[in-house]
Parts: sequence; C-alpha cells; structure tokens
Amino acid sequence: MPSYQVRDTATGQLLARGLADYTAVETALDRLDDKLEHDLAASGEGAGRIRLRLDIEQLTDDTTQTVGHHVLLLGVDDPTDPLPAP
Repeated sequence: MPSYQVRDTATGQLLARGLADYTAVETALDRLDDKLEHDLAASGEGAGRIRLRLDIEQLTDDTTQTVGHHVLLLGVDDPTDPLPAP
C-alpha cells in the first residue's frame, strides 16, 4: 500500500511523511501553513507573502515518485466568502 510525503522542492527537506492518502496530505499542508505562520508571528516577523513550492511524493515499496506539487502562500488571507453579498 502506498504512502505519501511532502518535501520542500528548493531545499529537499522532508516536511511530512507516512501520510496514508491525499486527505492526509491536505491536512499536513494545512498544519504546515499554520505552524509556519505561527512561528513567524512568534518571532515578530510577518509572512510577507512567502511562497513555498512543495513536492507531494508517493512511496510504493522501494520507489519514490513525485505525483504532485503544491504552492504554499504564507501571508495571503483566504477569502472567507468568495461570492458577493446579494
């Protein structure tokens, strides 16, 4: 059974591993976003629109294959309601 992991494309650093499926990958990406923004705020730094490109890798037996990419944008607020008010 395959598992998934998330790796920083630029540095090659493994950020999350042992993820069972894409739902777990999405949860891990949300946690990474929250943790990075929290760490920046705790040190008195703003995110300043930091852009990270992350690889999503699938591990099957002894094979690791990149199966997707995710761009993590820090310091950009997600719209709470993308539709205009009536």
